[in-house]
Amino acid sequence: MTEKKKILVIDDDPEICDALSEILTDAGYEVFTALDAPSGYEMFQEMKPDLLVLDIMMATMHEGLDFAVEIRKKEGIYGVPILIVSARPPVEKGYGRTLEEDLDWIQADIFMEKPVDPEELLHNVRLLLKEKK
Repeated sequence: MTEKKKILVIDDDPEICDALSEILTDAGYEVFTALDAPSGYEMFQEMKPDLLVLDIMMATMHEGLDFAVEIRKKEGIYGVPILIVSARPPVEKGYGRTLEEDLDWIQADIFMEKPVDPEELLHNVRLLLKEKK
């Protein structure tokens, strides 16, 4: 019996967590959700996910980016893959970096802009989980 891959979704919007969880669960993954980075970090430590799906803007403009940086420091570049699913941070709210600068900084594996297409999400999840092997 093959063990299901574990995916941790961290997003402050419960509806997004529910939608992503339903898509990923229906595709055969074991999915856990957290509504903020602190509780997500606890779950990350406990469950050792195979993939992290992360929002950027939660309680602060950078909460998700800061979380990704901490995970990369802990796990290294060959650690758990990170899929960012987020709206583009608004420049008018003081967010000055480009998407490319963010990806260089956090070394996220893939960025997907909300709203996500379920098929594209599953394609990227399968791609990242395959790369991890």
